[in-house]
Amino acid sequence: MISPDEMVIFVKELELLHSEYSKCIDENIREKIYDDILFFSEIIKI
Repeated sequence: MISPDEMVIFVKELELLHSEYSKCIDENIREKIYDDILFFSEIIKI
């Protein structure tokens, strides 16, 4: 289980990743960003 402090960090990182994903035009990079989004989502169980 992650701590509340860690949860805040992961949620902020997810927000940044979503922002980057929406702005990115390179499909390869978008795929990597999406993988990171899935990874962080799994950590915090969204």
